[in-house]
Amino acid sequence: MKSPISRYAERELDGRTDGSKVVTSTTITLLPPPSPEPALPATTVRENTGNGKTSSRLARVLAILQAEPERLWRSREIAELLGDITLVATYRQLARWTEKGMIKRVRTGRYTAITQTTNPLRDLRKR
Repeated sequence: MKSPISRYAERELDGRTDGSKVVTSTTITLLPPPSPEPALPATTVRENTGNGKTSSRLARVLAILQAEPERLWRSREIAELLGDITLVATYRQLARWTEKGMIKRVRTGRYTAITQTTNPLRDLRKR
């Protein structure tokens, strides 16, 4: 069944005109450009990890993460603070260290330090 009255037949009195309106002026506001993000290096400076010891880069990342343990660090922020590594290399290293359990990925692209929890010793006398 067809509706006898069009839904658009009457306009509400909301201040809008029923027809077209001629635009007589336009105001344009120019905003300053956002501050540029620091440029990351184009190549990564290779480090000699030597003797299977933890690399100094990992130590620097752990120091950054542990400085503010509640903060969720972005990969870009970590790469900017390191200053000697590309963003792609940062992604790979953070993923590798997360898989090894050295740092914790909270959600996509956000990392934090692993908080060390101590397990209380059991009372061996009860055995």
